[in-house]
Amino acid sequence: MILRNATEMSADEMAPYWADIRTCLAIYCKRFSGEETVENILSECLEGKRTLWLCLDGDEVVLTPITEIVTINATGKKQLILAEVGGSRLKECLPLLDDIERWAKEVHGVEEAQLVGRKGWGRLLPELGYAEKARIYRKAL
Repeated sequence: MILRNATEMSADEMAPYWADIRTCLAIYCKRFSGEETVENILSECLEGKRTLWLCLDGDEVVLTPITEIVTINATGKKQLILAEVGGSRLKECLPLLDDIERWAKEVHGVEEAQLVGRKGWGRLLPELGYAEKARIYRKAL
């Protein structure tokens, strides 16, 4: 399993992966219907607001983490936000999270990583050094 940062790939390098990328992102968007679309994610990645990552098993994209670097206005601290992860074989790809964190720290000066995920992430993240800090509650109005 290898990880590639789409911003470091040429259009020719990306071309064979687009069908898999769209499939992975569609899995995420289906899970969060009404909150996100494949088109919006790709648009924000193309605009440089977010970064698309490819977890590759040979020539197949199996997972597409999407990251964002944000600056906390009150403190100036930079955070890596990992909120959209679509595809399959998550457990196999989790060790690649180290590469994303290293990139965020070395390239962007990030001091902290924040992962936004469903309840099931809580079983996987402690061994990677993540701790639950808050829960989000929603109500339709």
